Amino acid sequence: MLNSRDARRWQVPLTASIMALAVSSVVFWLAGITPFGTHNLLISDMGGQYLSFFTAYRHAFLTHNFQLYSFSQSLGGNAIPTVAYYLMSPFNLLIIAFPAAQIPTGLTIIIIVKIAAIAFTMTWFLQRHFQTNTWATALFGLAFSMSGFVALNYFTIMWLDALIWLPLVILGLDHLMATGHPAQFFWWLWVSIVTDYYLGYMTCLFVIYYFVYQLFESKAPTTRFWASVRQRRQMVTRVVVTAVLSGLSTLFLLIPTGLGMLQTAKSSEKLSNYLPLPQFSLDFLSQLGLGANNFTTRLQHAPTLFSTTLVALLVIAFFTLPKINKLQKKHAAWLLVALFLSMEIKTFNTMWHMFQRPAGFPYRQAFFVSFVLIMLAFQAWQAHPRDLSTRWRFGVPGILASLLVIGWLSNLGAAKHLSLTTLALSLAYVAVTAIILFMTTRKLRQLLLTGVIATELGGNFLISMRHSPFGNQTAYQTLYQAEDRQMAAVNDPDGQLYRVENENTLINQAYNYNTKYRNYNDPMLFNFHDTNYYSSTFDNQTRLTLKSLGLYSKNVRRVSSEGMNAVSEMLLGIKYSVHLNANGSAKTTTVASHVGMGFLTNDTFAKLKMQANSALVNQEKILQAIQPSATPYFAKATIAKDAVTYESSAKTYRYLHHVTLKVNASGHLYYDDTHGTTKYSTFRVNGQLVTPKVNADGHIVLRDLGTFKRGQTVTLTFKTTKPTLSVHQHLASLNATKFKQVYQGLQANEFVPHYQANGVKTTVTGTVNNRNHAKWLYVAIPYEKAWTVTVNGQRVTTKKVLGGLTAIPVTTGQNKVKLSYDVPGLTTGIIISGMSLLGFAGINWRRKRRRQTK
Repeated sequence: MLNSRDARRWQVPLTASIMALAVSSVVFWLAGITPFGTHNLLISDMGGQYLSFFTAYRHAFLTHNFQLYSFSQSLGGNAIPTVAYYLMSPFNLLIIAFPAAQIPTGLTIIIIVKIAAIAFTMTWFLQRHFQTNTWATALFGLAFSMSGFVALNYFTIMWLDALIWLPLVILGLDHLMATGHPAQFFWWLWVSIVTDYYLGYMTCLFVIYYFVYQLFESKAPTTRFWASVRQRRQMVTRVVVTAVLSGLSTLFLLIPTGLGMLQTAKSSEKLSNYLPLPQFSLDFLSQLGLGANNFTTRLQHAPTLFSTTLVALLVIAFFTLPKINKLQKKHAAWLLVALFLSMEIKTFNTMWHMFQRPAGFPYRQAFFVSFVLIMLAFQAWQAHPRDLSTRWRFGVPGILASLLVIGWLSNLGAAKHLSLTTLALSLAYVAVTAIILFMTTRKLRQLLLTGVIATELGGNFLISMRHSPFGNQTAYQTLYQAEDRQMAAVNDPDGQLYRVENENTLINQAYNYNTKYRNYNDPMLFNFHDTNYYSSTFDNQTRLTLKSLGLYSKNVRRVSSEGMNAVSEMLLGIKYSVHLNANGSAKTTTVASHVGMGFLTNDTFAKLKMQANSALVNQEKILQAIQPSATPYFAKATIAKDAVTYESSAKTYRYLHHVTLKVNASGHLYYDDTHGTTKYSTFRVNGQLVTPKVNADGHIVLRDLGTFKRGQTVTLTFKTTKPTLSVHQHLASLNATKFKQVYQGLQANEFVPHYQANGVKTTVTGTVNNRNHAKWLYVAIPYEKAWTVTVNGQRVTTKKVLGGLTAIPVTTGQNKVKLSYDVPGLTTGIIISGMSLLGFAGINWRRKRRRQTK
């Protein structure tokens, strides 16, 4: 049986965990979020990315169909980076308990459970670090679990794991430094990296800061720092070796992930991101109070330092309390300054973010500052803040109130969400907390502070949720089931390889923000293959290839099928076009230009060079390479008149064009602005508004203006940033008869493969009969050296074509083609990880043997 001391050791963290569970549940209940209401968290990246990834994750577990190469990631790609970045948390297993239509409810539950887990581990750390089982520890654990970082980023669900493991990593480091036993530090650091490698990387950096801090803290006052390090060389070496071996043992995941991430646009960086420039000013002081952020400021804000008024008061008191010696204050000050500079100086901030400038959600390392603030605050709590002189009892809250006012004044005009009410609320909490802290008895103080902290954390969480355009869970559940049922006819997770153009979405109606849900990750959500994708792990070569064919790419993380036409459908293996019906069955149409996943072709096609952002130019070159023609496939329209109206009141698109043109071929008429100067939302064809499904204003996307006959006159009106139409704006019609001859000719030599995911390999197999002595088989699969390709059992070397797709050399007659995908770096990573684990086990065994022989 546990004695009373051991029991209390567990009871206090459990109390903190239950408090966090209760407060966060009340917050979600007040916000009406499922399962406590009809709202859900289909906001920001939660609605655009995580929902789809978790749904695919659940499907993989329940069907035992794990694919390390996914054809649901746009044209296809290595799935390891996506899994590593979003899905490695053990808490994610909870999602299996929820039906697919109720994944949003499961995500809410996971967030609440993670917040409770943060409270538990932080309380456990404080108990062990400060050798106390006092019930007050739970309040500080609660403060960390719902700090400003959590309140603003709670829906970025994978980041919460870093806060769960951080206290255990640091506790393991404390244990290693005190006893020489490395196992706790090794494994908690390993867990931190594997479950969230992005913030796990930051945790490794913080470990360095904390380790140096503890070296200063533990050295003799009269001993110089470096002399002290030399005296404890064995301990320092053990910490460094353990950290390195722990990091190396995660390479089974990090090497394939790193190689995959190098293929994204994030691999390119600007020198300006490393300039030693300041990032923020005194406005960061407003973050010491509650209500400093909300949903509208999630992408740009000062570091989220809020950790309750109690913590802020105690940190100020830390530097005035007589029981805390000057060296401790000095070391703590330097640690805080070092962490502050990691955010304030652009050079350091970029390095902390894996040498990449964060695109929104800045200062993702801010929770380390909260961790240190809470640690120092608890130390001040133990030093009896009531012992402060009367001068400092009034001075400490006075200092905090002054800092809050300065921060609020610094935000005037810039942060409209910071109202006088917010400032007054923060100042009220300063007054109330100070009175309780400095003027009440111990038992009453603890009871009152529990209520104050719970309401303050809950209130700040609710304010952070303000302006969040929550989705509708009731609508989502109904519409998801309808869409899933209708997409089942083209759902082919492991069989014939083809792609589907999903023309519309039903679940869009369950979302509630201006940009809406744009189908980016429908292929993962409903388990089919398309060209859409939205992820931080998106292969940039694939994205640029699709963009060069006319598809819309808002930024480096996403691509839409908007801009698809008959030519790109032929090139990308689009077999079906599906139009969903909310009240019935989907309308599924077989694409006329479908030629399988590829076709036999020639050297001219294989040598084509694509022109960036020029869809019509590229498509004309491709068609000419497949079947040369004396006349163009895309016949340029003849512009008879372009009357321009200047609108001085407009901010950007000041020129309204009234274009009259004559169509020179029967077929679809296309508009291609290769410089992105057009406001597509103003486009009218013969008086009818024809806007794209996405807001592509100022971007590049191929626009289908409708079907017209040769010689027909068409009127267009649209706004641009330029007074005249230039050579960069193309208006041309695809000759339907000539194009039909092309795809009908290719259908006799089409490549219709099947694919299968088996273990760590994905294989694509198919046959093609080369009757016309073609040299190449074009396959609409992204080019990667990771594909091992054989033709009739003989390994061949593939070629990159059309900027990022694959051509396979073939011989005359029957060709049995097989493509096998091996995740780059996976084998190497497994070997290094295995050797590192063996190395750590060997060192540990040797250390134990030495102790036994002493």
